[in-house]
Amino acid sequence: MADKSKLAFRALIALCGVLLVGEFIIHRHAYFAFEATPLFFIILGPACLALMLVGGRILHLLVSRASDYYEEDGDA
Repeated sequence: MADKSKLAFRALIALCGVLLVGEFIIHRHAYFAFEATPLFFIILGPACLALMLVGGRILHLLVSRASDYYEEDGDA
């Protein structure tokens, strides 16, 4: 099974390399100038992921409750 996973990983790396070379060869018909820059979408994806993770952490701090919020006080 390890041989199949190594083969799949190498195929994925090869596909990424082909797409990276294609990024510089294929002309992009962009609506905006920043879209036409090489590697724009390769950088945009991880940047948006990082923004979502930071936003999720901030949202978690704003709306989360303490872990003992639903426990009874014992005074009832």
